[in-house]
Amino acid sequence: MRLKQTICAIAIFTVCATLSPMNSDAADESENIIKFRKNVMKGIGAHISNIAAVVKGEVSIMENLLADAQAISMGLRHVGILFPEGTDIGKTNALPSVWDNPSDFQQALSNTQSAAQNMVLAAESNDVNKIGAALGSLGKACKDCHKDYKKKK
Repeated sequence: MRLKQTICAIAIFTVCATLSPMNSDAADESENIIKFRKNVMKGIGAHISNIAAVVKGEVSIMENLLADAQAISMGLRHVGILFPEGTDIGKTNALPSVWDNPSDFQQALSNTQSAAQNMVLAAESNDVNKIGAALGSLGKACKDCHKDYKKKK
């Protein structure tokens, strides 16, 4: 009986893997990547807003601070790959300077990633003053990157 279950499971897996579009070129069309990139950035912004609400005293819920800080850091960790060639055209807020000056963009991104990691360390301390200072540094790093690489709305 176990042999039949194993063979059945392998058959089902094989069919699903064959029909699955996991590595399909269509999945990486520029419009899909742009949409994905926007969602990642919105998520990062939402986590920053949560931390800011605590720092400003608008809410006293500190239990999520570390998770928010970690989500920001993780969201930014590989954000550079969200700007491949061909995603500069379409409904994007990214400026051409992302692709025209890739080393400068990478430096701005690296600065933001470092500030996000410092935000994690501050959140681990559970000290609102440290968290506020780290949030200010992260906000400055985000603003510096957006200034040169994001369209103004």
